[in-house]
Amino acid sequence: MAHTTSSGSRWTDLIGGMLLDVKSLLRQEVQLFKDEVKLEIATAGRAATQFLIGAALGLLGLLFLLLMLVHGLHEWTLLPLWACYGLVGGALAGTGLALLVRAQSVAGRVQAAPRRTLYSMKENLQWIKERMMLKRT
Repeated sequence: MAHTTSSGSRWTDLIGGMLLDVKSLLRQEVQLFKDEVKLEIATAGRAATQFLIGAALGLLGLLFLLLMLVHGLHEWTLLPLWACYGLVGGALAGTGLALLVRAQSVAGRVQAAPRRTLYSMKENLQWIKERMMLKRT
């Protein structure tokens, strides 16, 4: 009878240990998920910041420098005033567009699904399945 109790105790300890391991693994997976989501949110924030800075620089450039540059170009080149407005406006718009394209590139790298967490969870589930199959045989 003592042998049965000892054997039952070992099984209880084994199952309890497995449950603790699974619980610890789940905690780690949740933490990995949180960390990965924070990283993606930070990347999205950087993209949004670059977008806003690019747009603001484009607008401020148009508002504060347009008249000064246009009239200066008109005086230096003797081009018609309308041509000077076109040249300066095109240069500023091109700079703003370049910044917006760069921000869009960064925003394109933001991933909605936490890939590393999902991959890690798949690996862990596969490992658990393999261990369960080994215990049955």
